[in-house]
Amino acid sequence: MPQLNLALIWHMHQPDYRDPVSGKTLMPWTYLHAVKDYGEMLKTAREFPGARMTFNLVPILVEQLERYMAGEADDHWLEAARKDPQLMSADERRFLLTQFFSVHGERHILPHARYRQLAQKRGSIALAANPDAFSDQDLRDLQVWFLLAWSGHHLRQEQAFIPYLLEKGENFSEQDKLQLFDLYDEEVAGVIDLYREMEEAGQIEISVTPYAHPILPLLCQTAIAREATPGIQLPGAAFRHPEDARLQVRYGLDFIARRLGDRPRGLWPSEGSVSEEVLRLLKEEGVLWAASDEEILAKSLDKGQELRQALYAPSSFEGLPLLFRDRELSDRIGFVYAHWEPERAAADLTGHLKSIAREHPGGVVALILDGENCWERYQDNGYPFLAALYGRLLQEPSLRLTTVSEALAASPGRPLSRLAPGSWINGDFSIWIGHAEENTAWEWLERTRRDTLGDQAAIDWKADNLPEKALHLLRAEGSDWFWWYGDDHSTEQADLFDRLFRRHLEAVYRADGQAVPQHLHSFIKPPHRKALVHEPTALFTPLIDGRINDYFEWLAAGAADLSAGGAMHASHRQFSMLLFGYDRKHLYLRLDPQEHLPSLIGACGYLQIRLASQEEWLARLDPLRQTLTLQRPGEEAVVAEGQGACDQIVEMAIPLAPLELAAGNTLTLSIHLLVDGEETARWPAEGPLTLNYRGEELEADEWYV
Repeated sequence: MPQLNLALIWHMHQPDYRDPVSGKTLMPWTYLHAVKDYGEMLKTAREFPGARMTFNLVPILVEQLERYMAGEADDHWLEAARKDPQLMSADERRFLLTQFFSVHGERHILPHARYRQLAQKRGSIALAANPDAFSDQDLRDLQVWFLLAWSGHHLRQEQAFIPYLLEKGENFSEQDKLQLFDLYDEEVAGVIDLYREMEEAGQIEISVTPYAHPILPLLCQTAIAREATPGIQLPGAAFRHPEDARLQVRYGLDFIARRLGDRPRGLWPSEGSVSEEVLRLLKEEGVLWAASDEEILAKSLDKGQELRQALYAPSSFEGLPLLFRDRELSDRIGFVYAHWEPERAAADLTGHLKSIAREHPGGVVALILDGENCWERYQDNGYPFLAALYGRLLQEPSLRLTTVSEALAASPGRPLSRLAPGSWINGDFSIWIGHAEENTAWEWLERTRRDTLGDQAAIDWKADNLPEKALHLLRAEGSDWFWWYGDDHSTEQADLFDRLFRRHLEAVYRADGQAVPQHLHSFIKPPHRKALVHEPTALFTPLIDGRINDYFEWLAAGAADLSAGGAMHASHRQFSMLLFGYDRKHLYLRLDPQEHLPSLIGACGYLQIRLASQEEWLARLDPLRQTLTLQRPGEEAVVAEGQGACDQIVEMAIPLAPLELAAGNTLTLSIHLLVDGEETARWPAEGPLTLNYRGEELEADEWYV
């Protein structure tokens, strides 16, 4: 029986974090992922001869790695990590306390006593941290633990100094820190050479994304968004510059060729975003193959064609070979398997692939996903899972782990008569266009291009001498700035992404010798301010016992301010904040009373939680009996029972099943204190809270940098 070809594509991508005006790199993620992931993934693959796969590189990422190698990055975060705390100002010390817990808590803080102690000392709100409460040694230990969290499996095995520091745990010296930096700098410096060497040896295939990771169909014409999403609000000024899309592709391919070898290469369009116009452009530029998501394939098939049959056979459009990713299996690696036992996760994925092999012998399965961000949630940076997976795949006779080019050579593509426009997210472009902030960004991009290039249809391009004005324009066209505009995603660094986008536009004007327009000094996304409601950051399951057991138990919870709008009665100050969140079975609520609640309200008092989404519900918490029931308004029958506990704190677990919430629903919630059947207080006083329920998408949609 013919083998099923498995084409793994690991996508490596970070945007350009350098402020083109100041020259300072504002965020360190390229360097830190180079320490932990870029070389790490190659070293794991190298341990398994015959494990053939494809690594996709974004040129703007490689460009940043070169700056670090040359010592030209001037990285703000790394400067803060290198600096002796004795020489720090109060603001510099506060920066460490604000930012240096930006790692996965479960994997990198909880297991280490000193890092955990520092996190507990800081508290959950970094900006409230008092830097004077932390000694110089506290801050030095924090610097080192933040860096250690970014050491991957192989570096810990290769460099005995890292296990030594992990064992030492605290009281690190400045020499300890600087020696660790020397190891990290050496690791970063070797990443590009390792990619070149492994491709030249035939162990991997390297594919490319256009230079600055732009959404190519939107560069060609923003109006394409309306084909994917009828009725979407478009920018007031249309952006239609296919010549820019072509330049992004041409310069990106040439950039990688000059550094990693001149050969035909396949291309993963940024975010899997494609259109017919884009695919024609790619073919004209000599791209070997392209790939996107299965939803694009589903929308492109003629009526009556079976999706799974088409998915597991290569396609083509006007002669350009295409693969479409298996979304479920790709997402299992990205979002599901992180907390599974590694062997069981590898066996599960292999089992799914064997089933496909039986139904589609000789076909091709494309697993395409982020190759850097998910591993911080895995045991030992994902090494046990990947080692188990590669080992199983190589031992399974029905499967062939191969590069994309090899898979396509073994199976010619079936022509598609049409190709639906869209991306790997929702099959459309709504992440990057349609919101007022996103549309403003497109309008400013168009204005900048018009002001500096006039009616020029194309930029005078030479492979080794692209003008700075053109480079800044290409970087401003990157997708990452638009990703953080709008309300689809949130990050504490949203203001930095906004600044970087506007600074790239500034740099275009400066390179053209023009004054910078005043509007570029204004925010597109307003500075982050404390909101009434902060959403949960992950699914979690607390112990419902009414006690504060561990700081981390509710760390992932959302928070809602209950004090806004004043109070009807002095006792209303009993609660000022609600913590909330959920797992797959329960909605969890936590209130921290100023007084012991059962003593305050007596035998006849209880809390009533009024919930409304598709229908209205009442949850009743009896503090004395420690019971929680769920019923419909006006009905006596109890529909479901949950859990409730009142001691130091008030904790509730409300069953989700009766609420019939779907991801994306909103849930209104208010809390009422009733004594002898009469309401004596409510929170918030001015009306219910509106909470967004994201369900399991909260876990799947989590963005790691």
